[in-house]
Amino acid sequence: MNHFELGVAALQEGNLEEAANYLTKEIEENPTNSLAYVNFGQLLLTMGDVERACRFFEKALEIDPELAAAHYAVGTVYFEDGKFDLAKKHFQHCVKLGMNDSDVHFMIGLCCVNNGEDRFALPFFQRAIELDNSDIDALFQYGLCLAKLEMLDEAKSNLEKVLELDDQHADAHYNLGIIAMFNDQVNIAKEHFHKAIESQDDHMLAMHALKVIENKEEE
Repeated sequence: MNHFELGVAALQEGNLEEAANYLTKEIEENPTNSLAYVNFGQLLLTMGDVERACRFFEKALEIDPELAAAHYAVGTVYFEDGKFDLAKKHFQHCVKLGMNDSDVHFMIGLCCVNNGEDRFALPFFQRAIELDNSDIDALFQYGLCLAKLEMLDEAKSNLEKVLELDDQHADAHYNLGIIAMFNDQVNIAKEHFHKAIESQDDHMLAMHALKVIENKEEE
């Protein structure tokens, strides 16, 4: 294995100091290896050094403007910084460059959601699920978007798929409870709210929803 491969392996194993040593040697010996800069940037992100990480990602893009991995890394930094439009552009560029995995479509969908564009998010979450039907986060966000757009039957179906994969998913239980309330299925709603609290004992929304039901029942 060369320095680059050793550095990536060390990074994946969480041996940050070892990874830094190998990747530094790789950059010294092969200063045009754009992926070495991306991986060193990821290492810096792991250490919380966002500013320096960005410089390494930008250097990677200087060397290879069409490097999907660098665009994805920059998109992630922008997303974490709340710059969702910029993040979305980088993630969409990844897709144009041939990156076609569940994560990149999911991130584009999340950018849309954070910009208040739930309807535009739907096809991206749908694509993420097509590529990985066990992606719980994509299934949940897709169900949540459908619920917000009042497509309740479709939302219910997707949130139930989340529970098939993780029956302790508190937010899926909570949102299924809300859908049940809309359908006047009070007992089913209560069951979901209780399960949400069992899974997450500080789930304030589920507690509040139960209190509302209890107050109505006492009237």
